[in-house]
Amino acid sequence: MPRTLRIPAAITSLALAGWICSAVAMQGMADMEGPGTAASFLWLWIAMSAAMMLPALVPAASLAAQVGRSPAAFVGGYAVVWAATGMLAYEAADALAMASTWLAAGALVLAAAYQLTPLKAACLRRCRGPLGPLLRRDAFAAGLEHGLVCLGCCWALMVALLAVGTASLLWMAGVAAAIFVEKVTSVGARASIPIGVGLAGAAVWVAL
Repeated sequence: MPRTLRIPAAITSLALAGWICSAVAMQGMADMEGPGTAASFLWLWIAMSAAMMLPALVPAASLAAQVGRSPAAFVGGYAVVWAATGMLAYEAADALAMASTWLAAGALVLAAAYQLTPLKAACLRRCRGPLGPLLRRDAFAAGLEHGLVCLGCCWALMVALLAVGTASLLWMAGVAAAIFVEKVTSVGARASIPIGVGLAGAAVWVAL
């Protein structure tokens, strides 16, 4: 298989494994009122992060190979950032599970508002153009930097997912689609506003 196809194929395979593992983990959490134990949630968080984030990482990983950096090391650095946020996500999921419906709706409103901020726009621009870190740093460090920028871009979408519950493949697919559209497609730079409107609509749905 040509190298230009090996990288997308490998990342897509990892993302697919993430979807399968997420579905299995969610099945085990279906009857729970909260996020479960920290260990079980962290397993789910890593699987969810792989499923939702890796497809949008294909262009950046391919670019890493083009400039002579290791795609595996780049993806590894990126993955470390998202894995490291797992405990923060666990605390947020636990708080939202015990919170009122109105607080969950408020988390969605926060996510909707963040879509319109200059910080979101700046992080999205850097997510869509990762060449700078790849030229300045080694592959793993560039992956770490790209992961931090991606976290700045997507944290509110992940909070929105936690607000509506992590045990839902449908909500997960919706957030994954929003991330992919923003980061990869030609309309991504203009997608923040309609995604924000969608989050605001979700807030109304949760409140009602």
